[in-house]
Amino acid sequence: MLNGEPIVFDVYGILQNGYHRLHAVIKANVPIQTFVVRGVEPEVFVTFDCGRHRTVGQLIGMQGFKNYNCISSAVQLSYRLKIGSINADTGVKKIGKTNSEMIEYFNTDRDLFSECGSFARSMRECPILDASVVGGMTHYLVRYGGYDIDFVKGFFKMVCSFDTCEVHVVDLLRKRLLKNKSSVVEKMNRGIILALVIKTWDYYITGTGSSVKILKFTKESEEFPTLILKKK
Repeated sequence: MLNGEPIVFDVYGILQNGYHRLHAVIKANVPIQTFVVRGVEPEVFVTFDCGRHRTVGQLIGMQGFKNYNCISSAVQLSYRLKIGSINADTGVKKIGKTNSEMIEYFNTDRDLFSECGSFARSMRECPILDASVVGGMTHYLVRYGGYDIDFVKGFFKMVCSFDTCEVHVVDLLRKRLLKNKSSVVEKMNRGIILALVIKTWDYYITGTGSSVKILKFTKESEEFPTLILKKK
């Protein structure tokens, strides 16, 4: 039935609303009558279909990005690192940001976020770290830390490997994560994992990890670590 709900294209000719209806037309091979609106600004797509909650990942995917869930998790962790909203219990504190605000943060650095999300997706061959940790920390260290992206990727490639790493402290982390992944008794929570990755990065950057015998983080006696950056 013609109910007045339009198919919407933005100023670039990209479909912003009506995706599922048009796929239904193709699948059913039945034509429909509908209104069509053209020329809206791309930013308005976050206001469509508000009756059904859409995730940040779905909103990114609607802009045509692949690996949108990995990108979304990178966006959210990068933002939390940026504002210091990390803790040892769950890994994150509530930040009270809407999907629209997170999409706005994504849109400030779309290409780099897309690259970081795709890189995080590629590291799933050895799935010992969440895509959020790999993608989010990679973005944060490149955008706000001043590091070359290939250098940061090299660090995570060493961590997310089945092979022994020549860098002692990175190898300690790798083995700890592999053991955690295979454990059926006790798993480290996301906050502890983040703390260990950050501590390993700091040892790696400062070259002080060769004497570390046990890589650990004790939340009762240690402050949550912060990433060492090249620039403030």
